[in-house]
Formats: sequence, structure tokens, C-alpha cells
Amino acid sequence: MTNLQTLSAYLQECRWCNFKEEIKNGSVYDIQLDKIPYDNGRKLFIIGQASLLEGKTVKFSMPMARKYAMPQNQNNLVIDGAIYTDALQEPDFWQTLNQFIDENNGVVTFPNGWKLKRIGIASPETIEANKDQPSRPLGVEQSNTTLNIGEGNLAFKLERILDFSKEVNPEFEMNEKLMREGCGVMPKTYGGLLWETPDGELSSCGIVQEFVKNKGDMWNHSLGYLNGKLKVHYLRQIDLTAKNCPEFIDLIKNLQQKTTEMGECLSREDDNPNFTPEPVTPSFTRAYSKNLTVLLYQTKQTITNNLNNLPEPTKTQARELLANWDETTKNFVEKNLEKINSSTDQGYTCRVHGDFHLGQVMVTPNEDLRFIDFAGEPALPIEQRKQKHIYVRDIAGMYRSIKGYLGAVAVENYAASAPTEEVANERKAWAQKAIKPLIDTASKEFLGERSMSEPWLALEVLRKNLYEVNYEVASRPSMAYVPIMGLSELLNTPFDGGYSMSNNKDFDKAEGM
Repeated sequence: MTNLQTLSAYLQECRWCNFKEEIKNGSVYDIQLDKIPYDNGRKLFIIGQASLLEGKTVKFSMPMARKYAMPQNQNNLVIDGAIYTDALQEPDFWQTLNQFIDENNGVVTFPNGWKLKRIGIASPETIEANKDQPSRPLGVEQSNTTLNIGEGNLAFKLERILDFSKEVNPEFEMNEKLMREGCGVMPKTYGGLLWETPDGELSSCGIVQEFVKNKGDMWNHSLGYLNGKLKVHYLRQIDLTAKNCPEFIDLIKNLQQKTTEMGECLSREDDNPNFTPEPVTPSFTRAYSKNLTVLLYQTKQTITNNLNNLPEPTKTQARELLANWDETTKNFVEKNLEKINSSTDQGYTCRVHGDFHLGQVMVTPNEDLRFIDFAGEPALPIEQRKQKHIYVRDIAGMYRSIKGYLGAVAVENYAASAPTEEVANERKAWAQKAIKPLIDTASKEFLGERSMSEPWLALEVLRKNLYEVNYEVASRPSMAYVPIMGLSELLNTPFDGGYSMSNNKDFDKAEGM
């Protein structure tokens, strides 16, 4: 069809490739493609498998459209003597793909035995009514590309990373659960596409959802808001507070309410055992403690091995942490576990979003919020993404997104716009102090009635914070001060007792707690 070098060069530039680093490093030694034509031969649907030197294989799929002249400003590939480019750029992509699947009664079988299957979740008539609408790509995320169908009728999210498992993509069942419970925190999901291999393994290929008009995600929306406030307040040397930034605090309050709604929904008993919450057992707590001990050791080693790469002020903070690491971390973990073990209410595990942060929250034009990407942590296998976790995991993840990173990145962005390094340093020093009251208030508003006195929350924030330290210290030393400061603050949090861990009355009653 085409040689490895040419195909690798195309994949390096296209949206569908999830092994670009391996191509760059020269570790891809073979790529096999299977294709099937559709739309009267004007398009191809391709599935491929790349073989890597370390023995790993990576699977991908990509739809392509034929061109009869070399396209301008588009990446293209010659296949069997014809020129092809990314089919998502074609306004009839959605329409012709549906026709292709309809012609095959909902299941397209490829030459290698793979099947492309359409599945429904709710309201199939909604998809049926929009099959002939034009489509256009909205943008590329880390793991998917979203199409706008009919200028706001539907959103079609196509997966770029194929994760095969005997289990269906957790996003399908998570959305089905939330919709069945009447939980309105996410866009409605109507159906999707699955790949099925000859041995019965499945991978999500796309998901069709309600199109939600939005102003972007809450991360970028908040950064834009804070940057504007920092510019104005710098001129008057006034701190940012809840009183002079009410719109931001209102947004955080809305986030807290919707996060609570999502948590309550996922904590209810369900006929599906995958969604029935389970009480914490001694074996769960022991395993949790063991995993946390391993993570603490790994983090200590990461800081030690990369200490000399850290900027000087961060290096000093890191040394202070290391000086009392074993004693401080052991004391923190043991005291929180003691509170859990001595309580008559030791909490419960349930399904969670799994990758919950400000980038997973869309802000609508009227300042409402919708949560997206319920597929779980992209780096984990499907089976692990479907596991139940301690009920406050999503709260801890979002808390760190607000308390740990939002203010710090806003300050960095504001300082980076300064005309000189001297002015940048001056802005940064002022902004760090000025933004702290607002971020402190926002993080408390998000927690609501919760605090670090709740042992499972404290341990989950610790776990999340440790992952951040590992990443930043090893990969982005200039930002390592953010999780190192967070860890130092957390480990010095005063302890108290008497906290009831479960906030789920229905669960308590069902389990006799």
C-alpha cells in the first residue's frame, strides 16, 4: 500500500496517531493497515496496527477521503495510487458514515474480521433525525476529536486512542447510569460506535451526545477571568477576594453543587452490581495503605534523584520536606487511618469520574456547568477505570485543580506577559500574595461542609498531590513548587476527630450503617 517511512510521516502529523513519540524515536518497525471503501469509493475507513521494538502493538483507526488533486494545507497520503486526506474535514463525513453503517445493518465487517458496530443508549430517534446533517470538526483533545453535527444539533466525539477490553468503554455505562438517575451534570448521550475484534475484545470508537453550547472549559475560562482581574487589581495593588470577584465564587459554588449531585448519584444502590456502592472493609484499607506506602517511597526517590534539577527556591522547599519525610508522612497516614479504623462509619467505595479536574467542566453561555469525559483516567486499562474507589476521589482531584494549580498558573501567565524579567518578578511576587485570598475561599467553597479533618479526603488529597510531585519534579521542574508547597501544607494540617465519613443516607440505610 505504502512504505513504512511515508506512512509514519503521515501518521506523525495526523490526528489519529497515538504513538507519535515512538515514531519520532524510531521504535516503530512495522505498520499494517486494513481498509474498506464506502461512499461509492470516495472514502476509506482504515484500521491499523503498529508494531513497536519493545514488543508492544498499538491499534488505531482513521477515516480518509479521496482527493483528485493534491490538497492545499492538508496532510495527505497516497494509497493504491490515489490521494487521501482526513475525512473529518469533509462536511458530509457524518452523513456518509451513517449511510455506510445503515447499508450494513448496523455492523460493518472488515477483511481482517474486525467489526464496526453502532450501539444505542437513549433516544435513538434523536440520532435518526440528524443522520443527514453536515458535520465539522471542533477541535482535538488529548484522546478524541469532537464533531459539531448540524451546527449544534449533536456532538460526535471520535476516539483517537483505542483501548481494547472484554468490557465496554466505561463512558457508555457511566452516562447511561447518570441519565437513568436523572442526573443533569453531563451532556445527554444517545449512542456510539464500537470496534469488536474477532476474539471479542471491544473498544469505543465514538460517542454521540447532546451538543452543549459553551464558552470553553472551566480551566481556561477561569484563567481568563483571573488574568483580567490581576491586571486591573495590580494597578491599584488590591488583593483578589470573594467580595471583588463574585462571579468566580458563584461559579465555584455551582461546581460544588453539581459535584455533590454527581457523587450522590454514583453513591446510590443500583440493580447493576457495577454501580452498587460497597462498604469499606479491613482488606480494602490495608491494600490502600500499602499502595500509599509504595507511592510515598517512589515520590521520595523522585525528589531525591531530581533535586539538583529544581530551581533554587523549590530545591530549598524540597530539602525541608525530605529532612522529615519518613516521620511526617508516616504520622499523617497513620493518624488518618486510625480515625478510619476506629470509626463505626468507615465510608464506602463506588464508581467515580476518575479524571475530574477543571478541564473536564464546560461553562455554558449562562454560566451553567456540564461535566465531560467520563471514560476515566486515560493512562489506565479499561478494567482499572471501571473499578470502584473511595467515594471522595473526584472531590480530591477537583480540589487540587483549584487549590493547587489554578492560582499558580494564573500567576505564571500574568507574570509571563511582563515586558522585562524584572517586571515579571515583581508581578509574580505581588500576584502570588494577591490571589491567595480568592483561591483559599474558592477551595473552601468547593469543599462545602468537608475539610481535611475528614480522613479519607485527606488521604485522597495526599495521593493526588504525590502523583503531581512525581510528574512535576521529573518532567517540569519549573512548576514543581506547586505540588511541593501543597504537600508541605497538607502534611502540616492539624488533626481532629469525630468526623462521620459517609454523607449518603440512602447507602447507610441500605447497608444497615
